[in-house]
Amino acid sequence: MNWGKGTALTLIAFAGLMTWFVIMASRNPEPLVTEQYYEQELKYQDHIERRARALALSAEVDIHAAGGGLRLRFPDELKGAPIDGRLTLVRPNDPAADRVLDVRADTSGTFLAQFIGLLPGRYNAVLDWSARGVTYCTEDRIVVP
Repeated sequence: MNWGKGTALTLIAFAGLMTWFVIMASRNPEPLVTEQYYEQELKYQDHIERRARALALSAEVDIHAAGGGLRLRFPDELKGAPIDGRLTLVRPNDPAADRVLDVRADTSGTFLAQFIGLLPGRYNAVLDWSARGVTYCTEDRIVVP
């Protein structure tokens, strides 16, 4: 075999591998985390301030998944205060499994949601909540067994 044939075979093999790579990459689409990314970027400073207020509390909100449901426990200094908010559970590898829950804690500062149909795996949890007229934001990663 001479140089011309070797170079031609190398270029053909390279083109074939690149074609295979493009086909395999197109079969595995990566969905965006959100379709409204631009609007969310504009509101990000407010998010930073709400997150800082949540971190300034004596403890973070404890988000625990077990038995097909969720338990949220709010900091002790807010017991007895009306606490309500919205919990967004985003499953990074399956947007169809995302959930949004309205949260209203009882007087002991606990919220229970049972049998909400969460699939086993990891979720990114974002809790936007308010207590005594102050808004907070808590972020956590939870694993559903």
